[in-house]
Amino acid sequence: MGSENLQIKNFLHYANKFQHSKIDKNHMQLLRHLQILSMVSDMEIFEPTSIETLEFYLYLEQYLSPTNSTSSLAYKVITLLAHVCESKAVCSALRDDIKMVPIISNFFLNSKLSRDKSLKTLYLIQKLSYNIKIVQTEAWVIKLVPHLIKIIIDADLGDDLLIPALHTVANLCRANRPVLHWLHATGNKKALLQKLMDMRTATIDIRLLATEVMFYTQALLPAVDAMSTHYLLDTVFAAATNGLGENNAPLLRHATDVFGELISCPSIEEYIRGYERYGESGSLLLGLLVHDTPEPLVEAVLELLCFLLQLEHQHVLPLTEEIFSKAGLWLHSESCGTASVKVLQSLSNSGKLNSEHWNDSINLLKVLLSPKESLTNSGQLHHLTALLVLVQDLCQKDASIHLKLALQLHPSSFLPLLKKILDIGGMSQGCTSDSSSGIDASLIPSSRQIPNTTTTSSFKTYSSPSSFLSVNDPRASVSQLISQAVVMVLCVVKLLGSHNAEFMLEFTQMLNIPGVMKHLVATTRTNNTEFVARSITLLSEGTVPKESLMELISAAQEANACDPSLQDQSTSNNAISSLDHTNTNTMRIQSPVLFSPACEEGVDDVIFRFKSAMDKMELRDCTLTDIIELYECKVAALVNKEASLHNILTASDALNHHNHHFLLQTRVQNDRLRALLYTREQLLQQTKQEKDDIESTISQMIESANTHRENFRIEKTALERQKTEVKREVASLKDSLDNKDDKISKLQKQLSEAGQEVKNLMKLNKEEQERSHKAMEQIQKFEEELKRRRRELEELVRDNQRVEKEKGKLRDEIKELEMLIRSHEESMAAKETELEEVTKKYQELKRLQDMIHNISSGKLGNMFDPGK
Repeated sequence: MGSENLQIKNFLHYANKFQHSKIDKNHMQLLRHLQILSMVSDMEIFEPTSIETLEFYLYLEQYLSPTNSTSSLAYKVITLLAHVCESKAVCSALRDDIKMVPIISNFFLNSKLSRDKSLKTLYLIQKLSYNIKIVQTEAWVIKLVPHLIKIIIDADLGDDLLIPALHTVANLCRANRPVLHWLHATGNKKALLQKLMDMRTATIDIRLLATEVMFYTQALLPAVDAMSTHYLLDTVFAAATNGLGENNAPLLRHATDVFGELISCPSIEEYIRGYERYGESGSLLLGLLVHDTPEPLVEAVLELLCFLLQLEHQHVLPLTEEIFSKAGLWLHSESCGTASVKVLQSLSNSGKLNSEHWNDSINLLKVLLSPKESLTNSGQLHHLTALLVLVQDLCQKDASIHLKLALQLHPSSFLPLLKKILDIGGMSQGCTSDSSSGIDASLIPSSRQIPNTTTTSSFKTYSSPSSFLSVNDPRASVSQLISQAVVMVLCVVKLLGSHNAEFMLEFTQMLNIPGVMKHLVATTRTNNTEFVARSITLLSEGTVPKESLMELISAAQEANACDPSLQDQSTSNNAISSLDHTNTNTMRIQSPVLFSPACEEGVDDVIFRFKSAMDKMELRDCTLTDIIELYECKVAALVNKEASLHNILTASDALNHHNHHFLLQTRVQNDRLRALLYTREQLLQQTKQEKDDIESTISQMIESANTHRENFRIEKTALERQKTEVKREVASLKDSLDNKDDKISKLQKQLSEAGQEVKNLMKLNKEEQERSHKAMEQIQKFEEELKRRRRELEELVRDNQRVEKEKGKLRDEIKELEMLIRSHEESMAAKETELEEVTKKYQELKRLQDMIHNISSGKLGNMFDPGK
């Protein structure tokens, strides 16, 4: 039943040692372990799911008490709490379950801290006070709010304490009417308003804070007019636009929270609806919302668009299709999917879209509702439940969409989905709340901050009758979330079964699954009227099969045996009896904490009668001094009465805090015991199943043994007959063996003779082998010689081939030379012929030359002389 984390256990060990002996060594060890815990990255160890973690937080509260506020441990605790609040689950648990805000507030007010430490403590209060619920005036609120107002009034615009002080006041006032009453009754309201008016020229985040706090200061007065409301709306949308454009998620979340608070206030509903810039602001936000926008920004802007759709303003209607397309982009996201479903549900309730617009969404729902590998955390459970609620709303709003969903969704996908949800129920036993089991606080919509309209608050919600906002209630346990998911699966399958009979078959199988009836009964015992109605409808329409009736009866008996209202009644009676000892009989602690309307009416009646009696009284024979003295006595008596009431209120807060811790411890123990009981029951069921399996196996073995016995008897008879036949065969075989022995003896004699011959042959064979060996050696020599001759022959052949090649080359050269000689001879013959011709020409020329010479020398006549 304890925690398995050694770091928490080591801290508790040294905390116990320090409590018994406050020596320096134990003090240093405690400081060291606080420092170690401040550096732990796994925040799950700080979730209040065990006795050790609850005791751990009790020690931290003790170190923040007024008696220890001046020690060095106190600020170490503040540092540790600031570190663990980085986890939204732990922060939500510290706020709602551990009730750490009053403790830290008293430490902040009563300790003389330096400026840096005050700033860090105030930031911690700011973070823890976000989404806090205050249903009645408490002592720490009466002290903290005036102190914060004083900080705001005295601080300059650049003061570090100003922003966290404004944030904390806004967190405390948001949807908390008792704080609004106290803020309205504060004495320095005018100075506060003047200071807030001066901040209207600051940056957008400070301007939004100042305008919001100014609105809360005047929320209960008729002074809120259209101009101030429209200015606040302008500031909200300017902050939202800047936050989305500059990736400033805190600013965008703050703007969304403020807008959700404004539309929930009926006193300014007329001014809210008279605002004319919804269309322009919404269009600007949709333009900045793109596919790669970070998911924290997407979640906040989708919630803001959902609030816009809930107004049903005429300027928002043209943006319906664009909002629908943008919201569908993040329907698959685990962190933004719930906000996307809220937007689609608002569009479905408005009836502005026809069935054709939902075709893509139906295909996406088909994929998202298919069996997943695993459901491991409550965020996935929130997303799944929201999708199922959307499917139910679509089926109820439009018959054509109902038919499309019945035809396109697979009936076989819902049974594995239900089993995976039930598997989470088996693994999550022992968790105190969803804040301690990994539930993201950002999944809780802003309208969850608005109280119920049945109280005297002037705030109301605009959620639809089938809204799933209650699914994300931060006070719902994990088992309740699982029960709600089981109920939604059954409702959707049954609703789709009206158009597809296969879904009704799946629905019947789902009701027969062990554990389903327990979740149905558990849902009927919650305060969520929507899911109570769904569960009762499932149980009362005659759809429960006979096989599951006994399980339904046992689940109802178990729920009656552990009804938490009985425990709350006992706690309430103990608190009342303890207050009676302090002479505060007029003060009663009830569950829930609010006074009943009958009690308030009785008090109002008594006050009215006293007032009537005082009005009828006449003062006679009284001097002015007597009247003043009587007035001063009455004022002094009222002051004393007020001081005593403050003391009683402080004592009541302390008692409530103590009872709350005691209740947390009891719930953790009960959850762990139920988990152990669940494990034992599972083990018992498994043992019974194993016993039945073993008994059936034994009976089968007995039947099999009898069958084998009969078979063995039949085989024995057959073997005996075979034995007789074998004996006869053996006798005949003996005779034949004797004959064969004689033959064998003869054969052995022949074998010995043959052996002698074999020896002789072996000897001859050996000699032949020796001769053969010698011959082989000679053959090897011949072969070697032959190889050598062959090599020589090959060389000669190669030489011959080489010579032949050379001869071929020489022949080619000779042929070429012969051709060259022929050509030379031909050229010489031609030259000779030419030479002869030249010679002839030369001789002719020579003769001519001689003739010319003779002519020139006078011998011409002689040449012509015939005698000569």
